[in-house]
Amino acid sequence: MAFSSRWLGAVTLFITCFSNFLHVVEAQNETEKLPTFGDSVPILGAMERTDQDFQDGLALDLFSPKNRTLVVKQNTSPLGAQFVIGTTGEQFVALSNYSYIIQMNETANDLIAKIEIPYNPVMLTMIGVQESNTYVATLAPDKMSWVINDSTRNVHRSENNTRIIKMTSLDGEYLLVGRKSVDTSNIFVQYGQGATRTVNVTGGPGIQEAEFVDGLRFSVQSNNALKMNVDLKQGIDPANLPGGTQSLNSYMWVVNTTSEPGTNVEAQILVPFNRNMLVALKPDGSSPSTMLTIAKREANATDQQFVPINKDMQSVRELPEDRIQLPALTQLDGQYIILVTEPNAYA
Repeated sequence: MAFSSRWLGAVTLFITCFSNFLHVVEAQNETEKLPTFGDSVPILGAMERTDQDFQDGLALDLFSPKNRTLVVKQNTSPLGAQFVIGTTGEQFVALSNYSYIIQMNETANDLIAKIEIPYNPVMLTMIGVQESNTYVATLAPDKMSWVINDSTRNVHRSENNTRIIKMTSLDGEYLLVGRKSVDTSNIFVQYGQGATRTVNVTGGPGIQEAEFVDGLRFSVQSNNALKMNVDLKQGIDPANLPGGTQSLNSYMWVVNTTSEPGTNVEAQILVPFNRNMLVALKPDGSSPSTMLTIAKREANATDQQFVPINKDMQSVRELPEDRIQLPALTQLDGQYIILVTEPNAYA
């Protein structure tokens, strides 16, 4: 009977202690309740660290020279995740059914900050996205695309979250996205025909990008879905060039698209040039920014003149990029070459 009394007393003591522990934890949770959407969050000043978690797993880690506040809002109807620029490859999908809109109480471009958004590894497996293909994307200022910057991206697999680091400002809209591909990082398209060499553009309000193996890069917005292939064709007849020009390359890029009637396109192309070939053509002095122009003719042409396209809008991006920017295109199909002219005299 004495043993039974002692045992009952021990059980009673354990239950009492455990109950007290639960009350302590509950009190701590109330004291340390994490903020949610719409809550005002204080930011420490004097470059003291603010490490703030939110109820859904979002985490902000930042240093600010002055005291501030921020609010995180939820957008349940964000721009589609397929409209991605900054990195290439298909197919991007949203890994959350909402995006985050972060607003500081004042403009703040003097932060040291990072943003972390958690992902669910089980869900990733179900939809065919590798952890290494998860990204936190930022809505572009024109709200037509999600921007990804590989140089500021970090995947923290041990904690199942993806980050943007090296941030100096947090204001903006953010979405967790994933790329459904086996390959990681930038994915480049090969020239030619076939499913693996076809760029698939989704119709809608956003911009999508694709880059080929030599650096030829397309940024395309289309109201309808379209498919695009690019081939390389050797042989350019000098008789088909404008007077006083020559072709930098011995080949042309041939772009062909397929889409339904009524498709409207707004696009930009970045065309790579070989600086060494330019120097070889003009050994007495070369100036890419004043000598290079993109010209175009119809995609199936065999004996048609090449004509500079949007000449006054073209610009040359010199080292380290060495590409010619061709904006404001409303029709992509055609044969494209790089023309070399005499350099303009500098004033």
